[in-house]
Amino acid sequence: MGIGEIIGTIILACIFMVIGVFIGTAIVMPFQGALVRLRANYNPKGVGLESGLDSRVGPTLNTLWGTLSRTKRIEGWKGLYKGAIPNIIFSAIVSIASIVFVGASATRGPKGSYTVPEAGGIRMGIFTVFMTLVTLPMTVIINRCIITPYALPFDARQSLRLILTPDEYNKPWTLYLAPGLLTVSGLHVVWVTVISRSIKALLVGSVAVDAYDRPGSFIVFLLFQFGSAFLLTPLEVITTRLSIQRNSDSPYSLSSQNDGGALPDGVQYAGADEDVIGLRPETEPYAGALDAARTIIEEEGKEALFRAWWVTAIGLLGSAFS
Repeated sequence: MGIGEIIGTIILACIFMVIGVFIGTAIVMPFQGALVRLRANYNPKGVGLESGLDSRVGPTLNTLWGTLSRTKRIEGWKGLYKGAIPNIIFSAIVSIASIVFVGASATRGPKGSYTVPEAGGIRMGIFTVFMTLVTLPMTVIINRCIITPYALPFDARQSLRLILTPDEYNKPWTLYLAPGLLTVSGLHVVWVTVISRSIKALLVGSVAVDAYDRPGSFIVFLLFQFGSAFLLTPLEVITTRLSIQRNSDSPYSLSSQNDGGALPDGVQYAGADEDVIGLRPETEPYAGALDAARTIIEEEGKEALFRAWWVTAIGLLGSAFS
C-alpha cells in the first residue's frame, strides 16, 4: 500500500469517526444530560415538617425519563442538547487516545473475528493517567454546561466565563485542586481501565475470541461488572456533585436565577419561570469526597448515591462484550 493510500485510509477513518461521534451525540446527549441533572439535583428532606411524611425541598426527580420530560418542558429542545459541543470534543479525544495508547489490530482471530490486543502495563499506565487528567476538566465543563440555568451563547469564551469562576477561567489547573474531585475521578478511571480489564484478562482473555470457550468464566465476569455498578454509581454521583461545585466566588451563580450579579448582554435564562433542578447552595460546599458522601446521605438519604444505578450497570455489562 502506497503512502497516498495510507493517508487516504486515515482520512476516511477520521471522517467516519467524526460522523459516528456526531450521530452518537445526537442520540445519547439528551439522556446523558438527564442523567447528570438527576444525579446533580439537590433534593433534601424537609426540616420541621410533620413526621411520617417524606417531604422534600425543591424539584423531586426520581427517574431518567421524568428528568428528560421536565427538561424538555422548561428549556425545550436546546436544553436537551446543552453540553453537546464539549461532549463531542471529549469523545474525539477519548477515541484518538484509545487508538494511540491501546491500539487495534486488523488481523483476524482464530474464529474469524477481529481482535483488539491488550495494551502492555506501561502503555495502560500512561493511558490511565492521561484519561484521568483529561476526564476531570472535561467532566467539569460538560456537567456545568448541562446544569446551568443560562442559555449558553455560541461563543466558547463567553460560555466558559459563565460556567467557570474567574480563577478557574484564568488558571484552569485550579480545577484539579477542587476538593476530592481528582480522587474520585482517578478511582473511577483506575477501576474501569485497570481493575476491570485485568479481571477480564484473567477470566476470559479476549471476549471476542475466548468467551465462547469459557462461558462459565464469562458469566462470572458479567456478575463482576454488574456488582461494580454499586461501587461506581456512588463515585459517579459524587463526581457530578463535586464537578458542579465551583472553587471560588463568581458574579454568576449556578444555583439560582435570583443569585449573582447582572448577566452579560445577550445572555438569557434557559427556563423562563423555573429551573430544571435544584442545586445545593454554593455557600455550603462539600469539603471533599467523603464529606460529600456523608452529607448526601444525611440530607437526602443513601438512595441519592445510587440514582440511576441501572444506567451504570448497563454500560458496564455492555463493555464486557468489547
